[in-house]
Amino acid sequence: MKIFGNIPQDKLLHFFYGTIISFIGVLIFGIKGLWITVLIAAVKELIYDKLMNKGNCDILDFIFTCIPCVLFLIIYYDIHTR
Repeated sequence: MKIFGNIPQDKLLHFFYGTIISFIGVLIFGIKGLWITVLIAAVKELIYDKLMNKGNCDILDFIFTCIPCVLFLIIYYDIHTR
């Protein structure tokens, strides 16, 4: 089911949870906390989906989970370079 244009709901959920994880990581560890999002996304796709066969291992799921990290970096560097 597609709920936002042509982006599947699964990818939007990855983006949403990536945003939540990134926000929490930045609050606790600062900008370096974004690596937590990357690590969680990689573990979820490789361990949970691929090795445990609990889901579909998809590089786009990983990318959509990590996109909020890029957005946080853009905002961070925009604020700190003014």
